[in-house]
Amino acid sequence: MRRSALPLALLILSAWTHTATASQPAPAGAVPIYDSTQVALARYTVLKRIGIDDWRSAFRIRGHGSLESAQLAIVSEAGRLGADGVINLTCFDQTDRIFNPAGYFCYGNAIRLKK
Repeated sequence: MRRSALPLALLILSAWTHTATASQPAPAGAVPIYDSTQVALARYTVLKRIGIDDWRSAFRIRGHGSLESAQLAIVSEAGRLGADGVINLTCFDQTDRIFNPAGYFCYGNAIRLKK
């Protein structure tokens, strides 16, 4: 992961943290990204593992042209699910060499915080 892109993405997404409300699903792209040390395991429920969650990922992982667009795809999917955040976001700068020789892909857990 590029060091210059991560702090910028985290800064932008942390600003969105204060705008999302628990009573309504967050708009796509407005879901905060949490580090695994920021939220205790007992304080959230995993809604879905986004990015590599079904059988299709064994054959093809969708690549993106930039790290930012790969992260945005995960955050947008979490927002569509009504998640309160994404935890354990992991990104790679290469997809499978067979079908998609270049690009970025990410995966993470869409979570709902417990009251």
